[in-house]
Amino acid sequence: MSVYFKSAWMYIKSEMEYKLSFFLTMLGSMMNTLFAVLGIVFLLQKFGSVGGWSIHEVMLTTGLAIFGHASSEMILYGLNHFHFKVKSGVLDQMMVRPRSIIFQVVCSEFELNKIGRLIESVVILIYGLLNINIVWTPYKVLVLALMIIGTFILFSALLVLKGAFCFWAIDGMELMNILQEGGRDLSSYPISIYKDWFAKFFTYIVPFGMCNYFPLVFLLDKQGATWWYGLAPLATIPFTIAMLGLWKIGLANYKSTGS
Repeated sequence: MSVYFKSAWMYIKSEMEYKLSFFLTMLGSMMNTLFAVLGIVFLLQKFGSVGGWSIHEVMLTTGLAIFGHASSEMILYGLNHFHFKVKSGVLDQMMVRPRSIIFQVVCSEFELNKIGRLIESVVILIYGLLNINIVWTPYKVLVLALMIIGTFILFSALLVLKGAFCFWAIDGMELMNILQEGGRDLSSYPISIYKDWFAKFFTYIVPFGMCNYFPLVFLLDKQGATWWYGLAPLATIPFTIAMLGLWKIGLANYKSTGS
């Protein structure tokens, strides 16, 4: 981990060499997120609730979605641009180094300007929690921690999938953005508001619903909630293992750029 932290620190220092550019980029990213959140707020102010979920309850799912997306992109940003490394032949250079490929890719870039969106997500989460009456217990505190960690793991696994996809289709990144960027947007709302087949896919195949919907149902003591709902974020572990498996398959079949 010390190598990763040294790489991250190097990128932080390089970004801070151009402070104005850094703050303008961060501000733009924050404004983009702010307008998206305001759209949700205006919608719920108009209709009062969505699928039986109040505006403050939806703020919890929104905050979690933004946190998972922003934190994973900040820390694992190298995977987001992995297709450039494949096309340019940089991956061939990485393969002769005595470090795992995925570790080198993760260390290759660090996106500090995502810190603004992280701050926004924390503010949204705190706002939602302060405006909802939750009977806190030690187990519920653990559940909240699992939700936060699980959301980060899920979005990180999707970045691994996005990187693995480059082994077969270098120029098909927009398809993967459907899951990564689209996943952030769809998980900003409770998964129960969607069509049954759609909700099941993004609960049992891509486990967005496991990270926010089921544990939130438990935290809020909604009807039908049981204690094991709080452990639903653990579903991100087998999902991540599966994505790492796809990465290994793709890497094993990589034939080099020939350059």
